[in-house]
Amino acid sequence: MEDAFDVIVVGLGAMGSATAYHLSKQHTKVLGLEAFIPAHDKGSSHGESRIIRQAYFEDPAYVPLVLRAYELWDQLQNESNEDILSITGGVAIGSPRRRLITGCLKSARRYGLEHDLLDAREMRRRFPQFALADDEVAFYEEKAGYLKPEECIRQHLRCASKRGADLRFEEPVLSWRASQSGDGVSVTTDKQTYQARSLVISVGPWFAEFVPIISMPVIVSRRVMFWLKPTSTVTA
Repeated sequence: MEDAFDVIVVGLGAMGSATAYHLSKQHTKVLGLEAFIPAHDKGSSHGESRIIRQAYFEDPAYVPLVLRAYELWDQLQNESNEDILSITGGVAIGSPRRRLITGCLKSARRYGLEHDLLDAREMRRRFPQFALADDEVAFYEEKAGYLKPEECIRQHLRCASKRGADLRFEEPVLSWRASQSGDGVSVTTDKQTYQARSLVISVGPWFAEFVPIISMPVIVSRRVMFWLKPTSTVTA
């Protein structure tokens, strides 16, 4: 059994690696435990890219969170000196009366986000690779882009480790329990038992196995990502 840590983070994917990184910036004694290798393909944060956008059609309440995320990604990119965030612009296509478009417009207008609303003709001129129906429009968002998820994880881990975080891989957690006094937690892996004041569980689809006492209406499903590249460019 080792000296106690301030925080143990179980799972070092997108959320866990970011947690370890930001805790390390606060001079917290952090232990990170991961069952697999860094930036593995067993969870939801692997692959070449993930879209990032500001004008969330789901609800404008997301926008302040995303704006803050943009600031934090910029900080990590500057600290790591690695290319992790690319701003390309992005389009959402649909009926002007459906939630996708109305929701994007609502978020953009509430928070003053740069955007354009393009009809089929304007889309053919600006983005000829897309063929809209006459009754469709496209919401163009200036600051949309993409992240490199695996590189984001690697840089969060690298920068956390540089600040003193103790990160251990291929060390699965077997069990954990809170102390009877409620002022700490112990975590047992296939190698040893660790003590900490606090525990962060960031294990994605394995959450139900780690916290069986919590009933959550969550169904884990597979989502296959794919990328398309136009075979030719048509000019108006």
